Amino acid sequence: MLTHKERTLKIRNHIDKQWSQYFFKFIEENNMQNWDWERISGNPNITIEIIKDNPDKPWDWYWISRNPNITWDILRDNPEKPWVWDGISINKNLTREMIKSPCVWSEISRNPNITMKSIIDNPEKSWDWYTVSMNPNITMENVRDNPIQNWNWSGLSWNPNLTMEMIKDNPMQNWDWDHISKNPNITWEIIKDNHDKEWDWWGISSNPNITMENIRDNPDKPWDWYNISRNKFTKEKKQFLNRKYREHMAAYKIQQWCLQIIVSPHYKIGRKMIDKKYKELFA
Repeated sequence: MLTHKERTLKIRNHIDKQWSQYFFKFIEENNMQNWDWERISGNPNITIEIIKDNPDKPWDWYWISRNPNITWDILRDNPEKPWVWDGISINKNLTREMIKSPCVWSEISRNPNITMKSIIDNPEKSWDWYTVSMNPNITMENVRDNPIQNWNWSGLSWNPNLTMEMIKDNPMQNWDWDHISKNPNITWEIIKDNHDKEWDWWGISSNPNITMENIRDNPDKPWDWYNISRNKFTKEKKQFLNRKYREHMAAYKIQQWCLQIIVSPHYKIGRKMIDKKYKELFA
């Protein structure tokens, strides 16, 4: 149940959104006029939703960056946009302390919309290389192609694109075997085939690729039951759901086939059923 204040705020936000759409509709209805898109971009009636929904418009990202509707959450969630930092620096919602905060840059660096190009094109930014290294949009090719970057090998150990090949090709790096052991790209087969590695069973126990069968078949391993308790068993769940779905569809197809035979005059059982119903109705 919403409080009166929350309900009022929700209604106000909805009306504000309607007003922004009404304002932008006016611009579109007069598209032959000599609009100043710099000023439109900075107009407080323009929202990030309108900008995203109209990528063909000649938006000016300096003015968008200083638009009072742009909040830190919007900036953080859309790092791939061509933000202009001079504009951001004078945006009343974004203080200089906020932009310079290590916590803020840690969040930006882990955002899956960040690309290697974004990082290379903005070397002056306060990138957090631990969270950059674990970012799912960073590939092992990015790492190989940019060896001079300040890669954090503990963060890379947690990167979902990590491969065993990458680990073997870089044996002198400071790998974090706790992170590697729970990495979603590491399978039970990889663990078995590389038993000489420094596997961490606390991490393995939380690895989403581990199955209940793996645990049952290996009672001698030092499983961590705390981590097993919170393991979502993502791989096994997917296999279970797919198997049950196929069973259901197979049963459904059989039922439809049987039903078709029962009512079809092309089959003996169908002709008997039709004859029986005919006699019940007309005898």
